[in-house]
Amino acid sequence: MRKLFITICSLEPIPYLPDGVDTLLYGSPIYEHTFRKIKDASNKLGLEVEFLRASNCDLPGTKDKINASFEDLVIFASPLAFLARSKDIEGAIDYVVKSDVGYATVGNLRSLYMAVGMGKMLVGCDIASPAHFVSTMGTNGTNCSPAHFADGEKSVPLTKLAFLQRAEEYRNEMLDYLIMSGVEIELRDGIIISPTCEIRRGAKILQNTTISGYSLIRENAIIGPCSTVDRCEIGEGSVVNYSNISNSTIESDVEIGPYTSIYDSTRVLSDTKIGSHCDISGSVIGNNVIISSHARLNECDIGTKALIGSGVITVNFEDKKRNNRCSIGDGAIIGNNTSLISPIKIGRGAFTAAGSVITDDVPAGALAIAREYQSNHTGWAKRRKM
Repeated sequence: MRKLFITICSLEPIPYLPDGVDTLLYGSPIYEHTFRKIKDASNKLGLEVEFLRASNCDLPGTKDKINASFEDLVIFASPLAFLARSKDIEGAIDYVVKSDVGYATVGNLRSLYMAVGMGKMLVGCDIASPAHFVSTMGTNGTNCSPAHFADGEKSVPLTKLAFLQRAEEYRNEMLDYLIMSGVEIELRDGIIISPTCEIRRGAKILQNTTISGYSLIRENAIIGPCSTVDRCEIGEGSVVNYSNISNSTIESDVEIGPYTSIYDSTRVLSDTKIGSHCDISGSVIGNNVIISSHARLNECDIGTKALIGSGVITVNFEDKKRNNRCSIGDGAIIGNNTSLISPIKIGRGAFTAAGSVITDDVPAGALAIAREYQSNHTGWAKRRKM
């Protein structure tokens, strides 16, 4: 079976969008509808399909991500192919498959849909845009006549209001699809989900939540309300509440938030609780860890069943040549408002007293106290007022 590689171009460089349109607001539902139309057409033709995402359809960047044989096809499509009739999209793919080399357009450049054999792509790897692709292929390839727009979709919306109305229509269609597949959505307000995401049956998505990138939301996870998940895997039964998670992995039964940010390839293992207003980056958090509110953890490795008090911070040097990570052993307890000056190692079962500034390693089972003894100056307040 020949494999078909499909990448959807970015909406941003399209010159005929009306002024003031926020592509982030309407882009996801349009992508979703376009993906679905192309996938359905490919399935009817019996083609194996693999979807890719390439910024602005840049061919050299795309080529590095494609593992195809010479006979396989690569298709570049505008998200506005959603305007075309499904049978016209199917016809365009079928044309290129049968002609072996060449391209096809649907709806001219207003709803661009084109395909090229892998061999042609390797020869023309300096092509940088869909328009350049068409002009280049026009000489060496064959083309078919542009297909017609679907009835009732005879033109691209030309005003901001028209675009937003169309986007809302497809957003609701996408949410209908998720609900029918077993995803729990009670209120649709503000929910935007990228077509590259996978949301498993039983997951619950609450209002004003955005899920983007190649994210995976597993069974019985709860995302939202008012949360953002980008390029993440969220484990079964985990909860992301009023928080922002990006480029990270959250395992099963983890509770996060509210108002917490986790990013920069952080990994949180199962049964961990992360409180409110935390900021965690580049870290590995073990099983059954409790992180209290207002913690700021950067490049930190935390062992199993550790307890991180409120206001704990790691202080990292900017020197990239040295190891700046902080290691906290299994069962360690870090007192409230402790500052850990990295690189540093807190041993298994060790304690740090609240308010300490820890600059040296703490042995396993030890208590570290690094703060000045309290001294009271009698009558100081009265003298200050004089």
